[in-house]
Amino acid sequence: MRSLISILIFILTLPLLSHQNKEDKTHDLENEKYLNFIAAIQNSSTFSYFTVITVKNLNTGVTKEICTKGKFVAGALHRELNAGYDTKGQQKVFDFAKSKKDRYSEFKDKKALENISFFDYKTKLVDEIQIKYNFGKTIEIIKKDKDFSVRLSDDEMKAFVHILFNNGYLTGESSCWGGALEYVDKTKYTTNKSFLHS
Repeated sequence: MRSLISILIFILTLPLLSHQNKEDKTHDLENEKYLNFIAAIQNSSTFSYFTVITVKNLNTGVTKEICTKGKFVAGALHRELNAGYDTKGQQKVFDFAKSKKDRYSEFKDKKALENISFFDYKTKLVDEIQIKYNFGKTIEIIKKDKDFSVRLSDDEMKAFVHILFNNGYLTGESSCWGGALEYVDKTKYTTNKSFLHS
């Protein structure tokens, strides 16, 4: 009888364990995306990191999820927050970004919205690109080799990055050379480690 009760308890707790495991994975992914967002905002090298943010245009009420370079988000925040580019202004922008665990911001300044390509970001292309490319294979390569690079048009690159970012992968593009999207292994770059301890 006791073994039957034990089996019943085990069977009844399976859905709870499965649900908890899903919640843990979701939390881990959201945390990874947040860390990638902070890395992108903080990075000031010519190799720019991409990030995905959700932005509401306060002038129209339209909300979009946008993929753009971290330096463009920082620039938009400087405009929106009316923050200078001195140490105090830089810190104000970074503190604001750090407070955005959900990567959501509201912008009213038209130039700030233009800085992140709010008006011309092709959200439909994000859906289309998932059909065109095998993201399962791409992620498999990244996990196995800790390396990945591809050349795409600017619009396709942003859509491609959008998918990778939302799966927890940080990528970037050299502003000097342009054109090649590369996976960024944060553990290899000491410049990224400081944001983990800020």
